[in-house]
Amino acid sequence: MVIIMFPSSPNIRLTLIKMRYLQDDIGNKGYGFISKKEVIGISKSVTSKEYYESKKNEYKVDRALKIQSFLYDGSKHALIDDIVYQIERTYQQGQFMELYLIETKIKVSDINGYIE
Repeated sequence: MVIIMFPSSPNIRLTLIKMRYLQDDIGNKGYGFISKKEVIGISKSVTSKEYYESKKNEYKVDRALKIQSFLYDGSKHALIDDIVYQIERTYQQGQFMELYLIETKIKVSDINGYIE
């Protein structure tokens, strides 16, 4: 069997996550699940310009990807391979939305109400 991949073919599955920061009466902190949306996208390289720009702004972009613009729902987090990323920056590019992601220390189990 021969598998043919085309440039700019969808090659990454991710879950866009909407959640809110919670703090109870005694000061316990956590995250409350709001919604999720599974999408596929196109993984792309973080260019040296993007890398140095992020370093200048004191954050490190760990991943960059593109999804269809109409799929993006304004989520601030994404789940890829059991790692929760913060969506640090978005950029509209024609029919695509570029997402620039920073790995977080949040675990899926830290998100109250999240169901896989």
